[in-house]
Amino acid sequence: MNEVEQGWSHARDRQLWRLLARTVPGGRVPLTGRKAVASITFDDVPESAATAGAAILDRHDVRATYYVAAALCGRQDRHWRLAGRDRIRELSRAGHEIGCHTARHVNVQSLRGQDLLRECDVSSAMIAEICGRAPRNFCYPFGDVGLAQKRLLAERFETCRTIYEHPNLGRVDPAMLGAYGLFDSVLDRRRLVQIVRRTMARRGWLILYTHDVAAEPTPMGVTPGFLEETLTVLAEHGVPLLTVAEAARHHGLVAAD
Repeated sequence: MNEVEQGWSHARDRQLWRLLARTVPGGRVPLTGRKAVASITFDDVPESAATAGAAILDRHDVRATYYVAAALCGRQDRHWRLAGRDRIRELSRAGHEIGCHTARHVNVQSLRGQDLLRECDVSSAMIAEICGRAPRNFCYPFGDVGLAQKRLLAERFETCRTIYEHPNLGRVDPAMLGAYGLFDSVLDRRRLVQIVRRTMARRGWLILYTHDVAAEPTPMGVTPGFLEETLTVLAEHGVPLLTVAEAARHHGLVAAD
C-alpha cells in the first residue's frame, strides 16, 4: 500500500467537508433502548490499554471496545508501543470487542472511494485473522472525516465513532456517534457525573474514549485510578457498560443477532 496521510488536516477544503459531514443529515435513527447505557473505547490500543486497562475492566466484569489499526500491531510510535496481535487476540477471547481503525491509522479524508474501502478491507481481514471475526464498528483516526467518507463508511460498518463531544440522544446518525475523551487532562468526576446524568435523563448512549492507561498517562490517556472511578460512577448511577456492538443492539441501531 502507498504512503498515507497522518494527522488532523487544517486545509480549508478539509474543514468544509468536515463541517458537511457533521451537518448534512445522514440516516438518523431513534435510540429505542429503555434505559441509558455507556461504552468505553480505546483508540489505537497502546499496550497499557490491553494490559492495565483490560485488567481493571475484568475486575469489574465489564467489557470495552478496542479500535485497532491492524497493520500497526506491536509497533512503537511517538506516544507508546501498540499492543501486538497476541494481545488483541486475548482481548477478543475475553469478550472485548475489536473494532476497525483503518489498517495504518490513516486520515480517511486523504482517501477516496475504493482506496478507502480497500484500506478498511485490509484491516478487517487482518482482524478476522487475529480474532476469528471481522469488525462491525469503526472509529475515525484523528477524528477526521469528510462527507463522502462518512457516507461510504456508513454502508461498510454498523456504526462509526467520532471525537465530537456530546452524548448520543434522541435521533442519531450511526456514522457520526459522539464521544467524550476519558482523559485525566480534561475530565474530572464532577463533569463526568453531569454527563452521565444528562445521558440518563434522555435514555441515551454515552461513549467515552481514551488511549493509554498509566500512572502518568499522555494527555490522551487515563490513570488507572480515574478509569476505576469512571466505572464506579457508572455503577452508582445504574448505567450498564456495554461494548459498542452491544449498545447499538440495545438501542435498536442494528437488529439483534
